[in-house]
Amino acid sequence: MSLKGALAAFLLGSFTPSPGSMAPIETALSDAEAEASLRFSYTMTFEWPEAAPVTVRYDAAAREFTTIGGDPEALPRTARQKLENVKRSESKPGGLLYADFRGYLDDITPVDETPDQMIYSFIPSQVGEDEMTAEGDAAVRARLYVDKADAHLARYEVRGLQSFKPNPATRMEEFVVEQDFERLGGDGPAVLVRMYSKQKGERFFRKVDTEFTATFSDFEKVE
Repeated sequence: MSLKGALAAFLLGSFTPSPGSMAPIETALSDAEAEASLRFSYTMTFEWPEAAPVTVRYDAAAREFTTIGGDPEALPRTARQKLENVKRSESKPGGLLYADFRGYLDDITPVDETPDQMIYSFIPSQVGEDEMTAEGDAAVRARLYVDKADAHLARYEVRGLQSFKPNPATRMEEFVVEQDFERLGGDGPAVLVRMYSKQKGERFFRKVDTEFTATFSDFEKVE
């Protein structure tokens, strides 16, 4: 059995998936992929520890940002870089959706179920099997939470449980990535409403120490 197969078996534990347990995540991903060209105007608030929040408004029709609160130039240099990265990635067509997630999710496996959600483990594609070890498997917890009522991805989560090496040039001492999604209206697309990232460690012999939260609101679809 491969390391990934062994990990999946370990994560399943006593949970026995039903024959249709993969349907919710497949539907969630397929629905988002079908709407990958959607564009939205939105408001984003960016928070960095020990700095004043910055709020911007993205106008998808004009394809431009306007600062409506705080001062981006008052942020530390690394924070300004992260802010620009988030603005660039989420302002693309489909950027607020999870239409491009499938290529980054290896070995999706149902691991638990609640009355409201189906929960899946996965292996982030950035951590290849050649770099994984039994110790590394136990060091990273990756989950997808899918709302069963309307089959949308409610949360994407990757969390380092201990120090680990996602690749030979990187060691992370702390690592958390969370993305929360909510449907617009009763039957609208599921869009990103919150992103949290914390990374502390070393990459290519340089220290990494970042933490930020970005929240999204006031969405307006642009045809």
